[in-house]
Amino acid sequence: MRSIIIFMALLLAMAWGTALALPLEGSNENATAVIFASTRVPVEDNATLEILKVDVGLMGAENASYQLLDQDGQVHSAGRVESLSSGRQIVYFLSEMDRLFKLINVTPDGSDPIYIKWWMTPNASNDKLKVRYYGIVDNLIYSAKPQEIVLQVSVENIGSENINLTPFNFTLLDQWQWHYQPTEANFDPEVIGPGDATDRLLLAFYNLSPAVRPAYLVYDLGAPDQIVIDLEKDFVPLSDELVYGNASVSNANDTSAQAEVENVAPEAQSANQTEEAVAPEQAPESQNGSIKLSALDEKIAASKARLNAKMGELDKKNQESSDAAKSTAAANNSTAATAL
Repeated sequence: MRSIIIFMALLLAMAWGTALALPLEGSNENATAVIFASTRVPVEDNATLEILKVDVGLMGAENASYQLLDQDGQVHSAGRVESLSSGRQIVYFLSEMDRLFKLINVTPDGSDPIYIKWWMTPNASNDKLKVRYYGIVDNLIYSAKPQEIVLQVSVENIGSENINLTPFNFTLLDQWQWHYQPTEANFDPEVIGPGDATDRLLLAFYNLSPAVRPAYLVYDLGAPDQIVIDLEKDFVPLSDELVYGNASVSNANDTSAQAEVENVAPEAQSANQTEEAVAPEQAPESQNGSIKLSALDEKIAASKARLNAKMGELDKKNQESSDAAKSTAAANNSTAATAL
């Protein structure tokens, strides 16, 4: 039975691998969990928190509990689980902004925990700089409306000369290689000195076709030393060494490995994800300020309301542009008729 479940999970991974990051998968003797994707959205009226949405598939179990282990060895329990069809679930976590994660613990009802290593943050470089991609931090997707996607990156100068950086150094390519430049960004042009690095930067791409799927992020598109990050294939699981440190094991679902995970957890990782390990602890309530996980439903609703308001702004801008175009065309037709 277990081999059938694993085979089905692999088929799912193959089917989704062309559209999303490489799915993460783990099993025990009874169930299989597949982590298809994750996205982050900001919390309304709070600049220090964000909501992490994780797309999960469960086979061999109806429900499960979920915990995430972050870069500091803190454990984050899921605040909400939304059941979809065919064993799919959306799992919501509330965390501080810009956390990096190392491990997700999926515990199916009535079964043993399944420990799955998280994704590594993709990066690529030339002989001058390194670009690291942290994923989608805000998105608005409606089947019949334009998309809004916000990506998060950082840039490090690994060369010997200053680098001039602007948002327009970046280009997003979709699955058909059509390219888009940022509509908005949270940074102005800046100079990065040798050995220096930026903070995390936001690149917003608005009014994308609903059919667009982000496939590549390119720095200096068309240049001989352009840097390309494949937003699908470059998302790979973290290594055992990066997750477990000195407690590295070959199979995190073995009995011995489970004991190690319960007693040893990774310490803070930098952008390069170092290999230390410390004892895990529950994420303190104080990290969430006055916001408790019990209020997560309200935060999710507020986030959806914010995205709907943004969609209304985009519709208004599109309508204004359309009206202006019609007005110009009418004026031109009137001028042409007068000339005749």
